[in-house]
Amino acid sequence: MSQAPNTLISRPDVSGPNAPEFDAIAKHAKDNFGYLNFTVFEWIEDRFALRRIWSSDPKDYPVNGEKVMPKEAPWPNTVIKQHKSHVSWNSSEIKSTYNDYQALFDLGVHQTLSIPILDEKNEKVIGALNYSAGENQYNENTLKEMEKIAQNEAKQAFLKWQSNQK
Repeated sequence: MSQAPNTLISRPDVSGPNAPEFDAIAKHAKDNFGYLNFTVFEWIEDRFALRRIWSSDPKDYPVNGEKVMPKEAPWPNTVIKQHKSHVSWNSSEIKSTYNDYQALFDLGVHQTLSIPILDEKNEKVIGALNYSAGENQYNENTLKEMEKIAQNEAKQAFLKWQSNQK
């Protein structure tokens, strides 16, 4: 098993508000897939960072919290460079991806699926949907459904959210 990359994680003392554009997506995900935790991240290319803009668990994963990753880490290589989902199907894969794996395990998380959200031209990643679940909760069919949501509803929600930030 490989060691998780040295990701720098920042958590504000108080969570910011959830981006309301993602409320319907979170409800759909809860009703159809279930999750222990669901977050939406904005990708900040110049800092190689993810900034949380929606969280189902703002106490442990507050909005405006960030993860800054090494450029050689598997997550950005898969999600940002290849535009593919990064999947940890089990605890061993979580340990090799997330340096805060113990906090995830303490919440009962044993699977994580990170789905890229692409810009209007499908050329670059602008964000990601992150689903966390218990053991064997998700499978390849679940992943395909999550990817459809990222390509459609989440893309539209993200673009609306971006325009509301201006």
